[in-house]
Amino acid sequence: MLNRHRQAGTRMVLDGPEELELALRLFRDDTLMAKREAKRKQYFVAPSTRRKIKSLAARRRAARARRKRSGTVQG
Repeated sequence: MLNRHRQAGTRMVLDGPEELELALRLFRDDTLMAKREAKRKQYFVAPSTRRKIKSLAARRRAARARRKRSGTVQG
C-alpha cells in the first residue's frame, strides 16, 4: 500500500496494478509542488535587499515630488 504522507521524491513500490492510478496522482502532485517551490525561489528577494529597493524608490519619488513642487512655484 502506498503511503500518502511519505517524503516527496522517495521511491514508490506498488503492490499491484490497482495502485498505479494513485501512484501517478501522487507523482503528479509532487511534480507540481516542486515546480511551485522552484518558481517561488526564483523570485525570492531577501528582506534586506527588499528594504534597500524600497528605500531607493522612496527617495526617487520624494526627489521627483520636490522638483515638481519647486517647478510650480517658480514657473
